[in-house]
Amino acid sequence: MEFTGEIAEIQQQLARCSDIAARRLAVAQTLAPRRGERLLEIGCGAGLLLRELALAVGPHGLAAGLDISPDQIGAAEAECTGIPAAKPEIGDVRALGYGDAVFDAAVAVQAVEYVPEVETALAEIRRVLKAGGRFHCLATNWTSSFWHGPEIGLTARIASAWENHAAHPNLPARLAPMLARAGFTGIRQLPVPIVNADFGPAAFAYWLARLMAAHAAREGTAPGTAEAWLAALAAADAEGEFFFSSVPILTTAIAA
Repeated sequence: MEFTGEIAEIQQQLARCSDIAARRLAVAQTLAPRRGERLLEIGCGAGLLLRELALAVGPHGLAAGLDISPDQIGAAEAECTGIPAAKPEIGDVRALGYGDAVFDAAVAVQAVEYVPEVETALAEIRRVLKAGGRFHCLATNWTSSFWHGPEIGLTARIASAWENHAAHPNLPARLAPMLARAGFTGIRQLPVPIVNADFGPAAFAYWLARLMAAHAAREGTAPGTAEAWLAALAAADAEGEFFFSSVPILTTAIAA
């Protein structure tokens, strides 16, 4: 899925909802950036986490943010204006434009699963990390996400289109051995659950549904299906029958 145009705009709104703000805090606290460190964020998107990392490392550190989408980097540059440590730029994780062993830590939030050559990406991340450097990767097993409320057939059609939105839609299940092959050790996996019992704009599910609907429309789902699904979700919420759950997995590892 390309994060450009409407899809980039929806993702940027999603990044500001309360559930994702809480997730950013969890990732940042686990990564524990230190003053003066050099950090790399893969798939920095609109730059909200990058901003927090740059403030944490301070003016003598570096928070380099990489994204393949010009739309996302434009948003990240605006978000990080006036913060000297923040350096967002267009780039490809499969061929990082940095020397060997230059970063103290790297983080990727819902990013690596979109890279077809994921093992190449992991090897590049390991290359630019110092020995002992930290890598934190948050991704979701998307087939385990659960929607309750709308008509089952509508949900099935949207979910079917969503299955191909990422090259590796269930990356956490396969990530640990991939990291070991790339030269990482000390691998741990922790759940960062999201539960929404309402369908308001503060909820992750509200914006995720719009992202899924936009992707389904791009994929040629029958006209009106995406709109009908969103309307069914809103109707279920009005009746007190809406529920959504998802369990992103935060995988942490150390460069050997």
